[in-house]
Amino acid sequence: MTADKKCNGSGDRTIVAADREAEERIGDRADSDGSPHSAAVSRYEPLDVPAWLPFWLGCLLAAFVGGVLLTISIGLPPAVQQQYRGPLKALPPAPRLESAPQLELRRYEAAKRQELRGIDAAMNETVKQGWGPPQ
Repeated sequence: MTADKKCNGSGDRTIVAADREAEERIGDRADSDGSPHSAAVSRYEPLDVPAWLPFWLGCLLAAFVGGVLLTISIGLPPAVQQQYRGPLKALPPAPRLESAPQLELRRYEAAKRQELRGIDAAMNETVKQGWGPPQ
């Protein structure tokens, strides 16, 4: 059975016949490189991006950066020289451990309790007055 006999309407027959004719015409043509269309496979197109392009662009960038650095070192020598800023300061001594950490902790806690007593007194005074301006 041909494609023409499978179709139900006369309009469908002309479309199928036109499609078949188009396929036959395309099948006879060759690709731009001369290979037949049916034998065409996915391939790398060397004219799209040269394989060495990233390498040469990297070389160009490195040459540009090197040229800028060379120009600065030749054209602006004061920008390259280091200034003497005096003798280096000695590092501070290494931290030492506390001789009596419990005593320091008790002093710290006592100071914080004293701060809280002042805050508690202020809060109690505010509660006695009530909210709003002082009376």
